[in-house]
Amino acid sequence: MSYAVTAEWDETGWWVVTVPDVPGAITQVKRLSQVREDAAEVIEIQTGTPVDPAALKIDWFIHGTAGETAAKARAMRGEVDQVTRSAVRELRKSGFSLRDTGELTGISFQRAAQIDKELREG
Repeated sequence: MSYAVTAEWDETGWWVVTVPDVPGAITQVKRLSQVREDAAEVIEIQTGTPVDPAALKIDWFIHGTAGETAAKARAMRGEVDQVTRSAVRELRKSGFSLRDTGELTGISFQRAAQIDKELREG
């Protein structure tokens, strides 16, 4: 089963982690990288059922300008990834080498090769 998890930054420097669908499922962590494991553990404690941390959907919240800026950066990263994938597809279709594709898109030729392979395998 998958659970939605909320991680909210508080003014004391901790992430307050809650699982809205599991009453009493609350914990806190110092770093975002700890959210999945701790949330899975608290879900298991509250429900008695083990949960795969990878199956958790994490939504994070930071109040104020820092949160707005971080959210904008994340959204822009998604847009950049889509445009990069499109550029790799078109450059490779046009006969450019992986090294030239990487150079033209600002990524390593290894990353260009990964994207190219993903696109070919569908």
